Amino acid sequence: MNEELLARARKIKVVLTDVDGIWTDGKLHFFLTPEGRVEEIKSFNAQDGIAVMMLRSGGIKSGIITGRRHETTLNRARNLGMNYFYQGFLTKLGPLQDVLKRENITAEEVAFMGDDLTDLPLLEKVGLAVTVPNAVAVVKEAAHFITSRNGGDGAYREMVDLIITAQGKMEPMLADIRASRWTRPEAGELQIVTSKEGIS
Repeated sequence: MNEELLARARKIKVVLTDVDGIWTDGKLHFFLTPEGRVEEIKSFNAQDGIAVMMLRSGGIKSGIITGRRHETTLNRARNLGMNYFYQGFLTKLGPLQDVLKRENITAEEVAFMGDDLTDLPLLEKVGLAVTVPNAVAVVKEAAHFITSRNGGDGAYREMVDLIITAQGKMEPMLADIRASRWTRPEAGELQIVTSKEGIS
């Protein structure tokens, strides 16, 4: 791992991500209910869930910025104790600016993980830009780090491991886990912001 990447990871105070293609494999699964409603199923990786707990243990906040509006994703963010949830945002710089203002930090102290064109403005703005192997080419060109794992298969966890390790928090965390001292960190209230510009 190169020193420039580790230096970027050491500065991170907030981790933000897209959803489809990052938390999931990017496939959208729809089904028709007996009542005639079209519903969607999403699959999430349990290792990514532990990663959010790791961030909270390390004093790092987390959030989602997605162009879609989906109750399953909102429930996942709430259950994991994430801090920010922006849904319906195809234009994602607004949510980033909101987080910077709320946390009183700079873009250099934010990591963002995305895989498609709407993620590009954030990837080009933040201190640590991360993507997955099957991201579109222009996104991979903008990334500081491309995970070895695909979205929905532990890619988010891989990014978190990098950040936690770079900040020297992995070994103390592992020591607590081995000694059965590691507990679910207290979660604050999830900040939810919804835009109508995105897709449902």
